[in-house]
Amino acid sequence: MRTTLSPKSLAWAVALPPLVILCLFFVVPLGYLLFISFMSNSATSLYDLQPTLANYTDIFSDSFYWLIIQRTLLSTATVLVLCLLLGYPVAFYAAHLSPRGRLIMLMIMMVPLMVSNVVRAYGWVAILGRSGVLSSTLKGAGLIARPVQYLYSFEAVTLGLLTILLPFMVISLTNSLATIDKRYTEAAHSLGAGPWRTFLRVTLPLSSPGVASGLMLVTFLALSAYVSIALLGGPRYKLLVSMVFDSVSTFRWPRAAALSFVLLLIALIIAVVIQVVIRPQRVQGKG
Repeated sequence: MRTTLSPKSLAWAVALPPLVILCLFFVVPLGYLLFISFMSNSATSLYDLQPTLANYTDIFSDSFYWLIIQRTLLSTATVLVLCLLLGYPVAFYAAHLSPRGRLIMLMIMMVPLMVSNVVRAYGWVAILGRSGVLSSTLKGAGLIARPVQYLYSFEAVTLGLLTILLPFMVISLTNSLATIDKRYTEAAHSLGAGPWRTFLRVTLPLSSPGVASGLMLVTFLALSAYVSIALLGGPRYKLLVSMVFDSVSTFRWPRAAALSFVLLLIALIIAVVIQVVIRPQRVQGKG
């Protein structure tokens, strides 16, 4: 006797396995991490079972941690703006290629992603170091008197993150721009709108879902990137993710958990700001 699942039961049957995996391997560990963040630090175990708010109050009352938070926000904002400004023209060009040409271009854009972040970071170390390619070239050309260290700075970290995250922005924007119906722009032209007005009034608003998803993707990856920041920022330019690692290295697990949740809070706030400002849902008439 054949039994037929209702659409609702079928939807639950499909969604249940990933939901169980998500709860087991993300929600439960996250809840445990939150619990640890409210415990006291211990020199002999993971944490001391003494509830406290000190891990959070110490972070928000210490000027050093505020400097690290401000530096993290500045670095993330700079990478976001550069990725959007550099990625949008490339995505706009790719979206107007033939499907085959667009596929080839996106595959070329993804080639850097096939290289490990560690290898790419060491590549920048070889270029930006005191005895690196850039300093040697400038000194050989007579533009600088002595070798200059370009590593361990805001610019080095930003450059390293930009080269890693730019392809994610381009791919997100290209997919959004390629789905825009050409009849919208043709209608705008037929009503007398010029290229810039058509772009600002038609193309840019319709591509807002791609802009929002690209910005959020770059934000989350920039906030969680550790290897590039550790190698290019060094001990002189630490961000919040570096402080999480430092706390773990010194066996202050509750402090590391608290810093992780501060980092998560920053990511959530930025995601909400992006959604409120760009309002990608307006494309579907919901915003």
